[in-house]
Amino acid sequence: MAENVTSRFETTGMHCPSCSMLIKMSLADLDGVVAAEVDHRTGMTEVIYDPTKLDDDQIVAEVIKAGYGAKPVSE
Repeated sequence: MAENVTSRFETTGMHCPSCSMLIKMSLADLDGVVAAEVDHRTGMTEVIYDPTKLDDDQIVAEVIKAGYGAKPVSE
């Protein structure tokens, strides 16, 4: 079993707590997401996921599908 991965994303287009909640709910629906934290104030999204089921590109695609922008943050 693979170890979970934590990735951070710069997320654009969020203006309020409802935006954060919508993205968090959308990500929670993805198979492989263990946890997601979304902060509209900082524009950051952090996702813990199983890399055997999901990758950064799929997470970005889900955020875009929800109506926002996202790009991985390299650390």
